[in-house]
Amino acid sequence: MELSLYERVKIHAMESDFSRLSLDGQEVVYMGQSITAPSRWDKKLLRHSFALYGLIKREVLQIRFHLESNQVIESKIFKGRYKSVSDYKSIMNTMLELESLSRKYGLKILKAEIAHTHLSECRIDKKNLKFCMLSESDLQVAKRLKQFRNYPIEIKAIAKDGLVFKKVF
Repeated sequence: MELSLYERVKIHAMESDFSRLSLDGQEVVYMGQSITAPSRWDKKLLRHSFALYGLIKREVLQIRFHLESNQVIESKIFKGRYKSVSDYKSIMNTMLELESLSRKYGLKILKAEIAHTHLSECRIDKKNLKFCMLSESDLQVAKRLKQFRNYPIEIKAIAKDGLVFKKVF
């Protein structure tokens, strides 16, 4: 049975094969970003990146708010282009709509999750790492959003190869 890309990354982190790849408890960390295996929801979002049996490839984005009482509210799925999906203004407007909805329900926001897909290829072998991590632009959007929010904001990039890169602000 072949190991998943995430399992191979974890083995390299345990063996300290790459200096910037490490384990923090059960989490793999690379250059300040956590790397995890995709959840069921991450896989579902990734499937939306491939339309018409894979002929159309585009990044997609969805925002989820995790609320008290294990409630989750989600935005619609935003469809972008092959290498981009949204901007600060539309993300902020969507977050404001979700905040309003959470107030309507009377539930506190525990975390905002901004997830989008990356369609570049990730690879790992004995000598090289090629990850499609959160870009500097992704991180700047999250930092800017966090300035005006009093709850944690987790930004995620879901790679088509089965890795999820995330950072919490």
